[in-house]
Amino acid sequence: MTFSSIVRKNFIYNFNKYISFYFVNSLIVAMLFMYGSLIFNSTIVNNIGKSSLYDTVIVSLGGTILFSIIFITYTNVSFLKNRGKEFGVYLTLGMTAKDLTKLIFIENIGIMIAALITGILGGTLFGRLFYMGLNKILGGTTILYEINYESILLSIGVFTLISLGNFLFNMIFIRKVSVIDVIKVHRKKEVGKARMLIGAISLMILIVSTYYLPKALFKEIFKEQSYIIGVFIGLIIVCPYMVIGSFISIVKYVLSKFPKLYNNNIMILSNLSHRFLAYKNVLYMLSLLVAGAMFFVGFSYSLYTTAREDINADNPYDIMFVENSKYNRVEKEEISNIIDENNGRIEKYNVLEYLEVPVFRDEGDELTLGSSRGTVISEENYNQHMNTNIDVDSKAALFLMVPDETKMIFEYPTSILININEKQLEKVKYITSKNNFEISKKDFKDIAGDATSLYLDKSMIKEKDGVKFTNYLGTRVYSSGRALVLDNEDYEVLKESLSDASLKKLHLMNVKNSDKAFEALLSYLKKANGLDDSYWNETDIFSIPFEDERGTIESYRPVYKEELIKLQLDRRGVALFTLTFIGLLFVIANGVVLYYKVLSDADNEKERLVALTRIGVSEKEIKTMISKELAITFFIPILIGGGMGLYFLYVIFSNSEVIELFMRKAFMILIWGSMFQILFYIISRKKYIKEVM
Repeated sequence: MTFSSIVRKNFIYNFNKYISFYFVNSLIVAMLFMYGSLIFNSTIVNNIGKSSLYDTVIVSLGGTILFSIIFITYTNVSFLKNRGKEFGVYLTLGMTAKDLTKLIFIENIGIMIAALITGILGGTLFGRLFYMGLNKILGGTTILYEINYESILLSIGVFTLISLGNFLFNMIFIRKVSVIDVIKVHRKKEVGKARMLIGAISLMILIVSTYYLPKALFKEIFKEQSYIIGVFIGLIIVCPYMVIGSFISIVKYVLSKFPKLYNNNIMILSNLSHRFLAYKNVLYMLSLLVAGAMFFVGFSYSLYTTAREDINADNPYDIMFVENSKYNRVEKEEISNIIDENNGRIEKYNVLEYLEVPVFRDEGDELTLGSSRGTVISEENYNQHMNTNIDVDSKAALFLMVPDETKMIFEYPTSILININEKQLEKVKYITSKNNFEISKKDFKDIAGDATSLYLDKSMIKEKDGVKFTNYLGTRVYSSGRALVLDNEDYEVLKESLSDASLKKLHLMNVKNSDKAFEALLSYLKKANGLDDSYWNETDIFSIPFEDERGTIESYRPVYKEELIKLQLDRRGVALFTLTFIGLLFVIANGVVLYYKVLSDADNEKERLVALTRIGVSEKEIKTMISKELAITFFIPILIGGGMGLYFLYVIFSNSEVIELFMRKAFMILIWGSMFQILFYIISRKKYIKEVM
C-alpha cells in the first residue's frame, strides 16, 4: 500500500471528522473576509476622524481575529487528539513520526486551500446580506457593498498565519509522543479529585464579591482603593472554575439526605461526578464564552433599543443653542417668530444666563485644575428658569447634575472659582501638564495676582442630581448639564470681574412639529452669524476635526434632540451589528466545542452502556439517562455564563434611569441564546445516542 493510497483511504474513512473541521475553518475565513471588506470600505474610510464608525469596526476585527485564533486552535487540538487510536495503528504498522507529519501536512494544506476558496466565495455571496443587515440597523448611514482585494489578502494572510501556527503545534505533538502515549490520548480518563471545601469556600467568595462589587463601584465602600473593583471582578470570573469542579459533589451530598431521590438518580450522579471533573476546564471556558456573548450582545442590543429613552433622559429640551458675545446673538422674540412661521408650536422656551469660570480644587498644599469652563448660575436665574424658590447662602453653592446618579456617592471637593484671563489660564495649564495636573498655591498666586475669587468649602456645597434644568451635552467650547448655583451677590461679584466672553446664555426650547422649525432656525442663525453654506452641515458637533476658529464656529451649531437620537442609533447600530455578530459566533463556538467534547467520549461510553445492558438496564432507561446527563452538561454554561453576563450588565446599567428597560432587553438576549443551546443539545443528543447505542 502506497503512502498516497493511505492518505486517500484515511480521508474517506474520516470524512465526517474532516467535514466538521473544514466547516469551522471555512466559517472563520468568510467572517474575516466580511469584516475585512468593512475595514477597507470607502464609506467607512472616508469617515475616519469624523465618527466612531471606523474605530468600532477596527475593535470588532481585532476581537474577531482573537476569536479565530482561539477557536481554530481549539478545534485543531481536539481534532488531533481524537485521532489517537488511528495514529497509534499507523505507528505500530511501521510509520514514523516523519510520515505522520507528512500526512498531517497534506491534510492541513488540503483543508486550508478548500476553506480559503469556499470561505472567500461564501463571504462574497453572503456579504451583501451582511451589508443589508448593517444598513438596516444604521438607518441614517448607507454603506455600499464593495469587494476589494485588500479584504481578500487580509483574510488569506490571517488564516494562513493561524494555520501555520497550528501545523507547527501538530509537528511538535507528533514528534514528542510514543506509540503508547498516542493511543492513551484517545482512551485516557480525565479523572480528578473534587474538593468540596474549596468549592464551598469559592461559592461563598463568589456571593460576597457579587454583593460588594456594585458598592465598591459606586464608592459606597473602599472609596480610596479603586483597585478593589478589579479584585472583585477577578474573583467573580475565577471562582466559578472552582465551583464547577465541586458542583456535582455538593449536589450528591445534599441529595444523600433524601435517600429515595438519591437512589433514583445514583447512576446519573456517579457518571456526572466523573464527567464534571473531566469537563471542568471545558465547561468553565464555555461559561466564559456564554458570559462574553451575553455581555457584548446584551450591552449593544440594550444600548441600541433604548437610544431614544436614553437621550430623552438626559435631554429634556428638543432644541438648544448657546449664545455668547460673538455667536448666536439673537433675541428670544426673533427665534419665537421663526419657529411660529414654520409651523412649529413652542411649548416652552427659556433663556438661562450663566458664567463660565475656571474652577480649581483645593488639595491642601496644591491646587488641581478641575475645569477651565465651570458653569455657574445665580439663584435668581435658576429660580426663574425652574419655577422654584431655593435660597443659597453666601459663600455656599448647590451643585446640580442632569443625570440621575443616585447610586454614586459623590462629594464636590473644596474649590476656588477665579476670574483669571486666558493668558493666565494657559500659564497654569502649562505648569499642571508637567506636574501631574497640580500647581502649588504659591505659583498659582504669582500667576493669578489680585484676581477676584470665591472660595467654596466642600461642607458648604450641596449636591443634587436628576435635575432637568438643561440638556446634558458638551462640545469643545461649552459644557452643559452640570452647574454650581451661587448666591446672587457672589454671582454678581464674579460677573463684574469676568470678561464679556465668560457670560453666556442657554436657549432651551420644547417645540411641536420641530423638524421644519429646526431647519428654519438653523438657516436663520447662519445668516445672523454671517456664515455661508459650508458651515453647520455636520450633525455630530461632538467630534469636530477642526482645532482653529472654524472648529469653534462649528461647535456653536444648535443641537436638535432628534438629530442626537439618529446619531446615537448610527453609533450604537454599528456596535450592535458587529458585537452581535461576534456574540453569535461565541454561541456557535460554545455549541461546537461542547459537541466535539461530548462525541469524543462516545467510544468510552459504549463500554459503560454495554455493562449496563448486561445488568438489565433497558434501552429506554439508557436513553433517558443519556438525555439527562447531556442536558446538565449543555446547560450548566448557560446558567453560569448567562448569569455572569446578566450580572455584569446589571452592574453597568444599575445607575441608569432606564435600568428596567435595559435589563428586559438583555434578558431577551439570554432567552435567544438558550434557544441556540437547546438546538445544539438536540443535535448532539441525537448524534451521541446514534454513536453509543
